[in-house]
Amino acid sequence: MAEEPEVINLPGVGSRLDVDDVDRRRFSVVRRRDGHVEFHSGSTSQSGSTSVEVDERAARAIGAFVSGRFLMPTDVAERIDGVLGGLTFDYVTIGNGSAAVSRSIEELAVRRRTGVTIVAILRGSVPMVAPDPATRLAGGDDLVVAGRPSDVERFERYLSTGAI
Repeated sequence: MAEEPEVINLPGVGSRLDVDDVDRRRFSVVRRRDGHVEFHSGSTSQSGSTSVEVDERAARAIGAFVSGRFLMPTDVAERIDGVLGGLTFDYVTIGNGSAAVSRSIEELAVRRRTGVTIVAILRGSVPMVAPDPATRLAGGDDLVVAGRPSDVERFERYLSTGAI
């Protein structure tokens, strides 16, 4: 049985997800901070390794398509970005050593301090959509957040250090 996929933070770069395909060959997806996404299969030391890089627009379209939820043409996604002032939805994982562990959303004053809204909390197999402000965050929680990219970066710093 294949290992459970895990998101690995790449400081200063973004994050990486390593998964196995149906033939149990390992490949990686790197989501960079600049919005570009890289797909890597095979080892970089092996001949025959493959790498593909797509820009932010293509990455969004691929993500929507792969999720099976909807397909948004890249030009529509671009127009929405302009209308919403660059609003983005992202996932942020709370580390076990995070300053936010055991603190409530209200206590952290997330929206006021960072400009980010917590849309949902994925804890175990039960998603909490539109969590109550009294909800306490736990290590390992995956947060679905909405905000501008700069606000999401500030939010990530705030969660990990307790300072903006």
